[in-house]
Amino acid sequence: MKLTGEEYQALEAVVGLEYINQEPVIMDTYNQVWGNKFFFDEKHSVRPAAVLLPANTEEVAAAVKVCNKYGILFKAFSSGFEYLSLALVNNKGILFDLRRMNRIIEIDEKNMRAVVEPYVSIYKLQLEAAKKGLFTGRIGVGYSAGVIAAECCHHGCQHTMVFTSGYGRNVLGVEWVLPTGEILKLGAGESSGDLFSADGPGFSLRGILRGRTGANGGHGVITKASIKLYPWYGPTKWEQKKKPGEPPSFGQLDSVLDGYKVFVPSFTNLDNTLSASEELCRAEILYAFGIGILGTSPFNEGNDEEWAAIQAMMKNPPKETVGSIGNSVVAVIAGQSARELEYKEKCLRGITEKWGGIFYDNLNNPRALARAFADIIWSYGINLRATGDFLPSSSSPDGSPEMLKKLALKEGEVKKPYEQAGAFLTLGSGARMVSWRPEENLSIGAQGISTAQYDPYDPASLKAARDFIDELFDPRSSFNHYGVPSRGGCLQIEPVTHIHQNWGPLYDNYDKWVKQIKKMLDPNTVGDWTAYIPPEYPEYKKDGNYVLPSYGKDEQL
Repeated sequence: MKLTGEEYQALEAVVGLEYINQEPVIMDTYNQVWGNKFFFDEKHSVRPAAVLLPANTEEVAAAVKVCNKYGILFKAFSSGFEYLSLALVNNKGILFDLRRMNRIIEIDEKNMRAVVEPYVSIYKLQLEAAKKGLFTGRIGVGYSAGVIAAECCHHGCQHTMVFTSGYGRNVLGVEWVLPTGEILKLGAGESSGDLFSADGPGFSLRGILRGRTGANGGHGVITKASIKLYPWYGPTKWEQKKKPGEPPSFGQLDSVLDGYKVFVPSFTNLDNTLSASEELCRAEILYAFGIGILGTSPFNEGNDEEWAAIQAMMKNPPKETVGSIGNSVVAVIAGQSARELEYKEKCLRGITEKWGGIFYDNLNNPRALARAFADIIWSYGINLRATGDFLPSSSSPDGSPEMLKKLALKEGEVKKPYEQAGAFLTLGSGARMVSWRPEENLSIGAQGISTAQYDPYDPASLKAARDFIDELFDPRSSFNHYGVPSRGGCLQIEPVTHIHQNWGPLYDNYDKWVKQIKKMLDPNTVGDWTAYIPPEYPEYKKDGNYVLPSYGKDEQL
């Protein structure tokens, strides 16, 4: 649906002629991303009615007030990596592309924090913070992810959480344009203008800001955030080298950076892997940690080459590591001195030996360890590209290692027939946790993700992916006691998956409170709720009390 001339001109008056567009050819570059075929049966999601590129907080606030005046839905995004960041409830919605708001406003070395705008990527902040001996935790989707999106608006889980924490626990203050167009600063920012602490006198709003996995653009726009930083033990500059004629993706570190050491032990089974992992995390010696995502292999030039390499590995896996790749871990330690590194390495090797771990040469040679270091610290985000699409599945709740193990094994039973039928990519790993991310030395538990990699343009593979996810997410299934699912990182599309509507009644009607928060912050319902919660549930097809999935644009309402 096109905006009226009056509506378009009102928005144009806010950002200027050059920074608004509604041409279909431009709009279609904003609504195609992985996951669309799964949810909408098409390459594209709903086409936005217009896209704006505001330059600052004041322009964002003014544009939001125009949306309230004319009843226009809006959603803001930074990198736009995930499908939910661009999906809209209907075609009377517009997108705020925040790429012009790309400044690192401050890096406060003494107080170990940074103040950034929305389009600052995690890697950009890492590069600048390293110059001052500081570091911000990475996120699983890749180095281009936005700092604010990860910390304030979305999932924000990472393999560095064992050291840096995550899930918004590093947010020290924000500047927040509410869905009414009002500007709110949390905590100290409201009284002093200095975003030093998100908690001031009275109630804290950090829980409302993001909860566990964020509102995904459903309750306004975060235009500035102050984020806690952590020590960086490496050099202030580094170079990823490649041979003449090689593509950029072949660039590699020569070795693990000074100040760090990397180890990739392999275990015989999931029990030993998780037991060793738990002990390693509680020993408080780790800087980063991950299970099953090794990053030790060289990257290939493109998707076709990557797929060919994976197929070759599936046919002829390395003999000495058959059955153990999925039970291997990457453990990174760091220290200010050789003595500190020596002590931590001694602890790590002792725990590994206790649980029968082996250091295979092909996973622990210098180049393999350098690649693993780069991947787990900066996250290349390449390891999920082989089939074109993937979906994190039910293993997303926070919990103890034992709970997550039980969940992974149960999910493996459901997933196995699909893998045996060839519907999903598998390297023969079977029922085991693909990615396990400890939080703060396991003091607040861990987070686990398993993924289904499927081909969205193979009808059998696409149907299998939907059937698999539906089985996991049906509250009538045996998974219901593991907690409210969030498709990995709050990746549900509410008009399709109906997570809150199906699961709220089972969990103290939490959804009623979330809807009240939505109404309070957004009385005119102009904040797009595709990946948050509707103010009221529309009518959908049901099977008893269960709301059926609504795949495809025409089936949603």
